[in-house]
This record gives sequence, structure tokens and C-alpha cells, in this order.
Amino acid sequence: SPLCAVANPLKRLKNKKETNVLRVESIEEYKEKVVNEKECITVVRFYSSYCRSCRASEPLFYKLASDFSKLRGVHYGECNDLECKPGLIGVNFVEVPLTPDTNILHEALGVPSLPWTHIYHPDAGLVEERRVSKKYIGEVRSCLGCYVYGECDLDDAPADCMNVYGQCAIDE
Repeated sequence: SPLCAVANPLKRLKNKKETNVLRVESIEEYKEKVVNEKECITVVRFYSSYCRSCRASEPLFYKLASDFSKLRGVHYGECNDLECKPGLIGVNFVEVPLTPDTNILHEALGVPSLPWTHIYHPDAGLVEERRVSKKYIGEVRSCLGCYVYGECDLDDAPADCMNVYGQCAIDE
């Protein structure tokens, strides 16, 4: 079966370090890397290079991707050599810059502000939408952990994992 991670991920050089985040710059790529993903959770970051908050939160998003990178290539329900709980799901990280080519994608997906994130589950589709600025990255991490370790009920998405990881539900 295919790996969760894309065979040739786009690598961005930032301070001469490679990242675990794939860049999507078209609707076709979004469909291929996000919508059609049936093996892994996919975390999508919507941002703009002109957005100060986006630039400030970028290293934290990359750190999140790095922290969950050991789960890349893990197939739905498998643990491989990792110490994990049954139901562990691999994770892909994708970023979609705001450009003339992706503006329609941002609009069609109802991205209300930047930086913004979507979390997609292979069984349930879009399960979380939330801010991903420096202030909220901890909440994104908590919610992602909830889905990765199978402790969120997909029927009740968005997640309510308060007892396990802290407040996960979308703020009202």
C-alpha cells in the first residue's frame, strides 16, 4: 500500500534546513495531496507571505510537522516499529500560500483569516478548522494529537477532547 508521505515531497530551504511540509500551489495539487488522501490525517496551513502573523507562526507549524514526522509513512491502523497505541494514524503536512492561483481555493474553502488550518481525517474528511497563529498553535497540536491517537469520536467532529488534551472544539 502507498505511504502517507508523498514520494518526492517539496523541500523548502529555510536556514538550510529541510522541512516536512509539502507546498500546494494549485487546485489540482490540493485535490491530489489533500482531498484524495485516504491513508493519513492531513494538516493544511493556509497563509500569505505578506502576513506578519503567518511569518511569525511558520516556525511553530514546521516544528509541529517535525514532531509528528515520525508518523509519516504509517498506514491507517498500523504501528510499524513505533511505540504507539492501536489506531495510530500517520500525518501529512501541507501548506497553501495565498497567490493568484490559489486565491479561489482559499475562498472556496471558506478560509476566514490567515494563518488558518484545516485537519482532514481519512475516514471523516474535514474535522477541524481553526486559527494557527502563535497564540493558537498549542490548540492545533492538541487537536491533532487527539485524532492521531484515535481518542476523538469522528461522529462528533469537531473534536471535543477536553479530558485528554485540553480544549479542542472550535471556539465559539
